[in-house]
Amino acid sequence: MVTKQWRNLLVLTLLSVLTGCFSFGGGDKEADSSQPRYYVIDVDRGYVAAHFPTDRVLRIKPVRVAPHYRTESLVFRVDENEYQQQAGHLLLVDPQTLFTSQLQRWLAKSGLFSVVITDDSQPADLVLEAAVTKLYGDARSGYSPQAVLEMQFFMSPGDADRSKMLLQTGFRVDASIDQTTPSTVVTGWQNALEEILATLEQDLSDYFDKAETP
Repeated sequence: MVTKQWRNLLVLTLLSVLTGCFSFGGGDKEADSSQPRYYVIDVDRGYVAAHFPTDRVLRIKPVRVAPHYRTESLVFRVDENEYQQQAGHLLLVDPQTLFTSQLQRWLAKSGLFSVVITDDSQPADLVLEAAVTKLYGDARSGYSPQAVLEMQFFMSPGDADRSKMLLQTGFRVDASIDQTTPSTVVTGWQNALEEILATLEQDLSDYFDKAETP
């Protein structure tokens, strides 16, 4: 015969087991939800520069994204050559649109250009091309959890001589996170993008300073 005390203990044990099934190490709720979850990467330079040049128009080409990261689904690296899309965990917009808009908004506030445009039909003094070459959360066993973002940048004249490269640079940030879950990976990417854009701005500023030095 099962006593009342043992029945209560059995109920508590079952509840504990069921709770664990939906926990995901503090983040399993994210993985087991039947509803899609959407994420944004949104960085802000903050204040707008006080001074702008009068005649330096920059056109940003749509940011190219490596084919295996071109999906809206978040991607985790789970082994040396194995990657997995995280079903139901999506960027709110496609990566190309996302990174192009973030790059434009940041540089428009920098004071390095009179205006920053994306319209390919409009004339520009300079053209900036960019590529996202890595965009994943590192979930490999034996490795520290990280959100990895790597970008390349190329600036050329806006005239017909597009073969002339004025500036070429690239950055990779492996942002440390507590655990590899969708929400922490997105936060890591956001921190990484902010670091990359701040460094890009400094590199562009250094380039213009040298170009203007007699």
